[in-house]
Amino acid sequence: MTNEDILNQRLKLEFQNPVYDILDEAIKYTINKHNYKKYDLVKLVMMIYDKDYSFISNYNDYRNQFKLLDEYFEKEFNHSIITFLMIKEILKYKDTEKYDVITADIANLETIVRTKKNVKAEDLCIFSYPIENEKYNDLMMNIEANENFKYALAIVYDKLMIK
Repeated sequence: MTNEDILNQRLKLEFQNPVYDILDEAIKYTINKHNYKKYDLVKLVMMIYDKDYSFISNYNDYRNQFKLLDEYFEKEFNHSIITFLMIKEILKYKDTEKYDVITADIANLETIVRTKKNVKAEDLCIFSYPIENEKYNDLMMNIEANENFKYALAIVYDKLMIK
């Protein structure tokens, strides 16, 4: 087993780790407290990528917990916790029809953001292929290295979280 395989297995196990539920709770609380509208969560996601946690509610020490878990996750896995949380949210829909719609939406949005034209996705499997093959590290690296992918995922995350 290679180091990459071990890392992917560790990341796979982290999706079941309930410690991250507090971050989901922090985001939902922040959304409700500040009455988030469409695309407000996208802005928060981008701020978290920039290590700015100031708009996360400090209720129940959410802001500090978010910062600490982000630091831990970056040290342990070399990825941002927000990338992990967005993927985790989408994985809740795996093996459903909605999952296919969500992953197609990510691919289409990535193409639109990149080309600045309303055209169909060039690669419908940009998100789903690494998930199906349990290449979580590759997916997270691709998201974090590609601003278009990052924004597309944040927009879909916003759609899922803000109803």
